[in-house]
Amino acid sequence: MFAEIFLGLLAGDYLSQSEATAKRKSEKGWDGVRICTVHCLIVTICICLFIWSSTSFAVAFNPLLVALIFLTHWPIDRWSLGAKWLKLIHGRDIMRAFLSKEKYREIDLNFSCLVYKEVDNALHLILMWFIVGWLIGG
Repeated sequence: MFAEIFLGLLAGDYLSQSEATAKRKSEKGWDGVRICTVHCLIVTICICLFIWSSTSFAVAFNPLLVALIFLTHWPIDRWSLGAKWLKLIHGRDIMRAFLSKEKYREIDLNFSCLVYKEVDNALHLILMWFIVGWLIGG
């Protein structure tokens, strides 16, 4: 089941997310809420479609599963919890790298962005793996 969750996350989080969505889903106000909600609905549908490929429609689109997948994605994206996690563990700081005047700033910034992306993916995947495993026993 992990492969289906991973592929669905890739399709929803990367193949279908525009740059504007990625930048604006954490903005304050209703516009940020709306953008994040639409993005998370798309991600949820993608993940459920991939789960459906190895189970049944009834399992993949179980309302509880759909809600839990959405609810594991929304707060992580809405409040940029990957960045907050990195700050908590004193990991890579994207803003420090961005504002840096050091000689190799671009390398540091690119590396920091990659680390953030992987932390974000890890948070999404670990939560969904537990939820889906708990719910459908996979």
